[in-house]
Amino acid sequence: MSVAMKKMEAYLDGVNKKQFEASLHEISDQIRIMDQKLIMKTENEIALRYNNQQYEINNVRDTLNNLRK
Repeated sequence: MSVAMKKMEAYLDGVNKKQFEASLHEISDQIRIMDQKLIMKTENEIALRYNNQQYEINNVRDTLNNLRK
């Protein structure tokens, strides 16, 4: 294969394939990090709301037990 053909294959519409692959990899890493952050925030919010509801349930239970005495 000639040098000119190799150069043609190395570029896709004027963009270097290796640079393109590196950019896609970087974008993929950024998306993975954003996804992890979103998952962590969601899990933390769920845990916070669950704990708040448990606290309220316990307060109501204690109040009802005190009224029965």
